[in-house]
Amino acid sequence: MYQSACHAAAGGCSTQERNDRDGLITHESAVAPVEHDYSGFDIVKATQYGAIGRVKELIEAGWDVNQPDSETVTLLHWAAINNRKDIIKYFLDKGAIVDAVGGELNATPLHWATRQGHLGAVVLLLAAGADPSLRDAEGCSCIHLAAQFGHTALVAYFIARGVNPDLQDRGGMTALMWAAWKISALDPVRLLLTLGANPSLADHTHGNTALHWAILARNATAVSTLILKGKASLEIPNLRGDTPLTMLQPHLGSIWIGSKVSEKVRELTQQSQRRNIIVRMTHDKRLRWWSMIATPFLVFYLAGLIFCAETLIIIKIFLLGCLYALSHAVGQTLFDETLMALLPLSVYMATKAWFYVTWLTYIAPTVSFLASVSFLTCSAGLWVCFLKSWRGDP
Repeated sequence: MYQSACHAAAGGCSTQERNDRDGLITHESAVAPVEHDYSGFDIVKATQYGAIGRVKELIEAGWDVNQPDSETVTLLHWAAINNRKDIIKYFLDKGAIVDAVGGELNATPLHWATRQGHLGAVVLLLAAGADPSLRDAEGCSCIHLAAQFGHTALVAYFIARGVNPDLQDRGGMTALMWAAWKISALDPVRLLLTLGANPSLADHTHGNTALHWAILARNATAVSTLILKGKASLEIPNLRGDTPLTMLQPHLGSIWIGSKVSEKVRELTQQSQRRNIIVRMTHDKRLRWWSMIATPFLVFYLAGLIFCAETLIIIKIFLLGCLYALSHAVGQTLFDETLMALLPLSVYMATKAWFYVTWLTYIAPTVSFLASVSFLTCSAGLWVCFLKSWRGDP
């Protein structure tokens, strides 16, 4: 009783009324399906509408399955773009050329099916031997078209069938670049990265990577996916010298840049600024000049300390090797083409300076005053000769 009442209430009528209504529905005559008359269709229209009976009738009457229309489009093109799988099979069985080129873009049936995202048609055409690497008049292969239009399933299927995910079109664009530029959804960018697409490749025309294209399109999803998942470099310059880092810096704080991406950009900006300080220092002419002058003084002093150290000879050899490596690294970083002009003078000055320090510190206290005067007199003569040879006209 309770269940009957509930059902009646839910149905908005009493049990008797519902039974009467059901009886009317049961005895109502079924509507016959409408049968379309395709007898007046030509073969192109029959192919487009999927009228396989009419298609077979015309083919059996002698129509050439490879006969193109006025725009060089074949019947297989029309079947592919409309995803008429039964008709595709029939045309292929009748000898249709699977890679026939036609239309304004000189595209194959596989191109046409790919543009519309018809996975079923693509599967049939590839099974029949269609070449997915062929390019249309715009220079695009099928994987590029699938990426442009966001057909993720097709991108995955092409890669599964052996298409290189880094295949470049005529302009050097990869599927990842097209997806980053055209598609704001998470896939197929994420899918391509997962399947091994290289985010560091650059196109031939602009030198842009996928991240450059994503930034130009303000594609927040692609930008974050490339940086956070794909570990795309923010420091690859394009042909104009713009890096993704410099392109993102003016947009920090914008809504379309996520917090994690902004944090990454700030971190790299700080690192870049620190590197720039070091670069500016190493390119400062005054610093380089003083480094070339001071290095022999420091090297002679450290070498003297090592020789005077009371330690094993093997340790001294090791320390001398470290000193050489350090001086070589400094030379590679700071020395320039003026080295050969400054180094002999610097070596001479360092030798004289440390010789005077040694005399005054260790030798002078143990010899007579006359010996010190004689030493200084001879040294003064050496200075005169040195200055004459340095400044005089040879």
